[in-house]
Amino acid sequence: MVLRNDRGRQYSLAFSSLTSVNLSSTDATFTEPVQLYIGTTGDVKVDTRESTGVTLKTVPVGILPVIVTKVYKDGTSAQEIIALR
Repeated sequence: MVLRNDRGRQYSLAFSSLTSVNLSSTDATFTEPVQLYIGTTGDVKVDTRESTGVTLKTVPVGILPVIVTKVYKDGTSAQEIIALR
């Protein structure tokens, strides 16, 4: 299934790249926007292309329906996060 955002960009619900997000020492910044899989419930502080430093509170386990460019070490308590692209 292919989705389009309001700017006409296509997004797929199938992901070809899965990368563990390591926040043990620094923030995770992505060269290409990603969606996140959250493995353990908690807060997630992120940047998007249009917003900076937004904290999403008590994010449940599963795919976060937000396209992000950065995940902050400080302000993120969720764990086992996977970047999906």
